[in-house]
Amino acid sequence: MSLDAELAPLIERYVSYSEGMNFPGKRALWDHEDPTPLLMPEEASEPLIGWPAIDAYWSKSRVVMTSLKSRTANHRCRQLAPAIVLATYDMRWVATLATAPGMSRKPIAADVRVTALLRRKPDGWRYFHLMEGPIDLIGMTRLSQQRLARDLFNK
Repeated sequence: MSLDAELAPLIERYVSYSEGMNFPGKRALWDHEDPTPLLMPEEASEPLIGWPAIDAYWSKSRVVMTSLKSRTANHRCRQLAPAIVLATYDMRWVATLATAPGMSRKPIAADVRVTALLRRKPDGWRYFHLMEGPIDLIGMTRLSQQRLARDLFNK
C-alpha cells in the first residue's frame, strides 16, 4: 500500500473531526508523548507550540464559532525517515462565527494548504506538526477589510 493510500483515511478522519468541533478527537490523532507539538492555523498570528497553547486555541474556537465543517483533497505523502512522514493536502473550511444578538450569522470559508509531519507510533501515525497556509489571499484580504470596516463603524 502506498503512503498516500495508507494516510488518506487518517487525514480525512482528522479533518472530519472539525464537524461538531470534536477537538478531543483531533487531539487523539496527535503524538501525546511529544512535549512541544506545533499547530499553525492560518488565522493564528504565531505558531501554537505545546499542549497548553493548542488546547487553549481549541477551547477558544468553541466560543468563537458556532459551527465548523472541513473537507480535504489532494493528499500527498513523502517518507522523510523510517518513522516520519511529510503529508500535504488541500483543505476547505466553512465556519459560522458566534456573533452578538441581531448580527448576521453568515458563514465564512477559506481554502488552505496543509503541511503536516506525522510520526509512526505503536498505535499508528500521529501528528506532531501541522501548518495551514492560505490559498485564497484575495478572499482573506476582503474578509480582513470587512472586519476593519465593521470595527470602525461600531465604535
